[in-house]
Amino acid sequence: MEHSNTLRQFKQRVEESNKQKTKKQKRQEKINKLSSLDKHWKGLEHIEHSQLNEDIAGLNKAYMKFRSLYQSGRKFSCKEWIEVMGELLDEID
Repeated sequence: MEHSNTLRQFKQRVEESNKQKTKKQKRQEKINKLSSLDKHWKGLEHIEHSQLNEDIAGLNKAYMKFRSLYQSGRKFSCKEWIEVMGELLDEID
């Protein structure tokens, strides 16, 4: 009795997997799967949005500095380049 029940369940799963799913259905299944796993979303509720905006401003500032250095065509020694990159990375943090 148990064997026929599992065989029936297996056939049912095979039939369901053979059905063509739309992109919308596949996407919704992925969303449902992700939302059911807490480890994917751990800590997101504690993020402050003001902090994210500050990080973006720092990133933009660092990008503009790097861009101006690149366009200037100035050559740096290894030691100078490490110092410049250190300053740029500090700008992002």
